[in-house]
Amino acid sequence: MGELAWSARVPTLILIGGADDWTAAAACEQMVAGAKGRSALASLVVYPGAYHEFDRPDYPLRELTGLANTADGSGKAHIGTNAAARADAITRVPAWLAK
Repeated sequence: MGELAWSARVPTLILIGGADDWTAAAACEQMVAGAKGRSALASLVVYPGAYHEFDRPDYPLRELTGLANTADGSGKAHIGTNAAARADAITRVPAWLAK
């Protein structure tokens, strides 16, 4: 039996922080690249320097601990607003949905 791989049945927009240490951007990049040619349109935007929950309004950067799953397995990850990434996402999502 062959390996199963991710693919999208509907156009999919993924927005992720480049500094996200909870869900690694690299895994999303690999997933989207692997789906090319056998999937609906999947678009990925990686925001450099942004952490998980970058689009949460007015949320100071903080570290969480004791998490079951993190990118490096440490149980620690950062969350917090990234104003530039949030502003871009707020513009990008409605444009994507209007397609």
